Amino acid sequence: MKLLVSIHDVMPETLDRVRRIFDRLVDAGLVPITLLVVPGRDWTADHLRGLRALLDDGAELAGHGWTHEIRRIRGPKHALHSALISRRAGEHLALSRFGILRLMLSNRAWFDASDLPAPALYVPPAWAMGPVPRSVLKRLPFDLYETTGGVFDARSDRYHRLPMAGFETDTAFRAAVVRPFNALNRAWARSSGTPLRFGIHPDDFELRLADDLQAMIDVGGQCLSYRELG
Repeated sequence: MKLLVSIHDVMPETLDRVRRIFDRLVDAGLVPITLLVVPGRDWTADHLRGLRALLDDGAELAGHGWTHEIRRIRGPKHALHSALISRRAGEHLALSRFGILRLMLSNRAWFDASDLPAPALYVPPAWAMGPVPRSVLKRLPFDLYETTGGVFDARSDRYHRLPMAGFETDTAFRAAVVRPFNALNRAWARSSGTPLRFGIHPDDFELRLADDLQAMIDVGGQCLSYRELG
């Protein structure tokens, strides 16, 4: 199976857990690994050194929101998304279009200011882009944008609809929904040869689908970089 492997919510407070997951994936031969970085947290020089060490070991970087937190719910659609999926993480959904664009530009500028490689990929928190059309995304300084259904390639103006497996399940209800969702998406990837997005969050090995996550790592696959989507 082809895999697009990513570790989400890379922040100063999760960096030690991210490092442990990264090492586990490397030991299993699941590389390359894309790290989804949240810039608007309290990054110190020591934290940035830790992030650069992951780069030295082969990680690739992607932008991932700004603080990964919201201060308010914006309308009924956001309220429903928050209750079912994103909790307090759907950062784009709490903003106007202008606010989302400003956030994304701030995200990109942080990598330059921190002397880090420019990310090709941007992933909104909870994969929820909000009201930003693709015509506008094409003018922003990222090449690729991942949302719930797949990845938009602004270089070729093409949307890749891709299966996804996730493991962030802190309740029995979420586990009961996500487990069959993952099974269906893995079946889709196997039957079609389409890359499966394999997204891991820092706490997933302590949550209800930890055994499923480890089983997927043990099975392995052929890992691709997001940049290789053609």
